[in-house]
Amino acid sequence: MSHFYLPGPWPQQGVDLTDELILDVKLAHHLRVRRIQVGESFKVFDGQGLSANAVLTAMDKKSAAVRLSEIQENRRSETKTPITLAQGMASSDKMDWLIEKSVELGISHVIPLHTERSVVRLDGERSSKKATHWQGILVAGSEQSGRTVIPTLGPIQNLPLWLSSLNPHEPSLRLMLSPRADSNLLSVLKRCTPQALTLLIGPEGGLSDAEEEQAKRAGFTPVSMGYRILRTETAGIVALSTIHTVWNQF
Repeated sequence: MSHFYLPGPWPQQGVDLTDELILDVKLAHHLRVRRIQVGESFKVFDGQGLSANAVLTAMDKKSAAVRLSEIQENRRSETKTPITLAQGMASSDKMDWLIEKSVELGISHVIPLHTERSVVRLDGERSSKKATHWQGILVAGSEQSGRTVIPTLGPIQNLPLWLSSLNPHEPSLRLMLSPRADSNLLSVLKRCTPQALTLLIGPEGGLSDAEEEQAKRAGFTPVSMGYRILRTETAGIVALSTIHTVWNQF
């Protein structure tokens, strides 16, 4: 059954909607493209953990309406503990791919970071447009993978500024991928119980020595992915998959 994002507010959990709910233009267009017919049922989610059955009650060239039933909290597709991906800005296509795949792998938060070796740097209007573009990827990835909670997207920040803003007393595990690390990701995860985790990954070329030292002072433990050097977009996906497998997050 198709699965679409329908922003709230919705009625309370367990309350069926007796009146029709008018859809925004974007979702109405999406339904037309998918050839959903009046009277047909599909699943919707509000992006914050609620899901419902929807029946298309009206459709024309400009708008559509649905009626909701069986509204309930549904977080079966979400990870047991939150995972934050702090990703050094990679080239445009790679960032898009990374964000899309991290959504499929259950990421909770995405923080794009400008680092010393970031080839792409965005500010002002370009930053705002890119954030809108990434938000669309978060929504599409959540629809595709059957998630009910859309991951949050942080603003693009400079790495040193972001590191300095972190709460040193926050109870979470902070890991930084580094080919120079003495410990590997697998061994560190096996020693730890499942918990909130922040994963810091550099862009193409990785983090500089100075940035790694700053991250260590902010509480990040450097971990490697083995003897081979992985591309930034490969490293993130492999690391997230490893976390889920070791901690049984799937």
